[in-house]
Amino acid sequence: MKRKRTQEAEAETTTDSRDWTSLPPELLAKIGEKLPIPHRACFRATCKDWCSASLPVVIPSPWLLFVIKNGDTCAILSLPTRRSFTYSLLPDLRGVQYVGSQAGWLAVYNKNMDASLINPLTAARICLPSFLTLPKFDLVDGSCEIAYAKAGGDKWNLLQTTSTQNRSYEDIMYHDGKFYCMTVDAEVFAFDLSGVSPTVTLVAESMPLGLTHFDYHIPCSRLRHIHSKYLACSSTGELFLVLRHVILSYESLGWKAIMVWRYNPRRQPRWEAVKTLGNRSLLLGINNAISIPTENFPGALRDCVYFTAAPVRTTVNGSTEIIHSIVVSDVEQGRWARANSQLQPHLLPPVWFTPSML
Repeated sequence: MKRKRTQEAEAETTTDSRDWTSLPPELLAKIGEKLPIPHRACFRATCKDWCSASLPVVIPSPWLLFVIKNGDTCAILSLPTRRSFTYSLLPDLRGVQYVGSQAGWLAVYNKNMDASLINPLTAARICLPSFLTLPKFDLVDGSCEIAYAKAGGDKWNLLQTTSTQNRSYEDIMYHDGKFYCMTVDAEVFAFDLSGVSPTVTLVAESMPLGLTHFDYHIPCSRLRHIHSKYLACSSTGELFLVLRHVILSYESLGWKAIMVWRYNPRRQPRWEAVKTLGNRSLLLGINNAISIPTENFPGALRDCVYFTAAPVRTTVNGSTEIIHSIVVSDVEQGRWARANSQLQPHLLPPVWFTPSML
């Protein structure tokens, strides 16, 4: 009996100490091919040998990322496949504030005001300067300053150019090596940070007389205070301006609650009203805006604008409330609808995310 127990103990020790990293690359590649995409991403992130042995992961994107407040997991919905799955959050992504998403990276900061860029699939992390390094400045009449940090820098710097000071900025977008910032007056600047000093170019002038969308005119006062503004860019470089009522209501179900313009440098004013996006749709939220060709995404609606957390005024048990919902707007029909009943209060605002293993 003693001899048998000794043999069993030796077998258990041999099994527990097996070096899985020494498996032949051909076998690792076969294992990786059999795994579903979420598990394959984890497989490649295990170690360098497993990553190099497995084929690059072609991940259908974009994803919609739902994070539970103070939780350790997230729910992910793949728009192309219409499949969802649960993913364990990296420790660095727990209990943080999500402020952006671009090219496979999430921008976050924690309660200590430490900012980071994190790839949730590879665990790669780029530490940014703490927000505590921001220079002190006074806000006047709702104006704000733009701060930037360069690779390897240890602090944030204020842009402070004459043409961009004393303005209220509403959205920022990165495209083709430049940052595009839009003010509340639909004025757009392009910032190039690649040189020794930042350079600024005026892309679209402010609209002191407001904007016109076909037969509908929006005065400047309404443009500033009634509409939220978003910048988006297509894969071909077309620049779009999207306006949405700050708070949607069922009284504004029809045309003009959400409107789209295209930037046209050959006309004045630069913004040209858009009746349809064709076979494209725009995904807007705290992420860098995403433009997708819907013929490649069977699960996506064509000619639509998706908002991840739009405030909607509704009536609940006889009282008026503002709830946050995912909203889909049909550009040509001028109609919007809630894609879900209500975002649950224990969830952070969802984020559009384009997964990458790089």
